[in-house]
Amino acid sequence: MPTRLSSEQRRFACQHLGLAHQQAQRYARRWGMPLEDLLSPAYEGLCKGAAQFDPRRGYRPSSYLVSKVKGELLHHLRDTGFAVRISHRYRELWVKARRWLELDLSDAEIAIRLGVPLAQWLDCRQACGLRPGTLEGL
Repeated sequence: MPTRLSSEQRRFACQHLGLAHQQAQRYARRWGMPLEDLLSPAYEGLCKGAAQFDPRRGYRPSSYLVSKVKGELLHHLRDTGFAVRISHRYRELWVKARRWLELDLSDAEIAIRLGVPLAQWLDCRQACGLRPGTLEGL
């Protein structure tokens, strides 16, 4: 059940809207998703962080809120980012490998850099590398 924010917590969250937007943009670029799809979970993480933030604990507001926003974005991506259920291990490998894919390294080189067998990398690439197509025209 969602927590109601006090007026002070709402004001605090509004002061940090740019932080949530920045993280949503970052994840949109990384995952190739529309920014609009990620703003809602980013704002949700911001509100959760604003409700739980305690300045007496010594955290900087931005450090605390970024972790909450990132957590909510990752939950959203885990739940909606793939058309089929893909293991957490493969999704982690895919995220790590994307920078090497952009450098046009061979599959064998990527597997070595990831520290996994080539067959495991190829399975991961097949599972995660294809974006689902549309069903129009079928």
